[in-house]
Amino acid sequence: MNQSYKAISISGFDVQNKGLSMTVSGDAKGDLRGSGNAGCNNWSAGVILREDQIDFTGIFTTKKLCGKPAMTAEEAFLTSLRSAKRWHIDGDKLIIEGDAARLMLKPGVAELKADKKPAKPSAR
Repeated sequence: MNQSYKAISISGFDVQNKGLSMTVSGDAKGDLRGSGNAGCNNWSAGVILREDQIDFTGIFTTKKLCGKPAMTAEEAFLTSLRSAKRWHIDGDKLIIEGDAARLMLKPGVAELKADKKPAKPSAR
């Protein structure tokens, strides 16, 4: 609760530099909300926790369009949240598992590394 996590892998694929993040906190009514960065867009959702089960409900995002690598990572991250069923802690890692993917996160603030684009030759 109230801890920021950054995604480090989705189903074994390294996503540490994709800017994927999650924080779960309680709102004024005592309901849980999840939010963070999905790589390109910010996301928010309701969170339901029951012992080792987890559900993200009503996931919504902002509507920016980014480059293909960022959008691919974002779709994989959001699919992981949508399909989430179980969670557990393994050392300092938070593991969220579902039918579509296994999301591994660790405490901290996610860093987004800009997509590298080839330099354009200058016209003379």
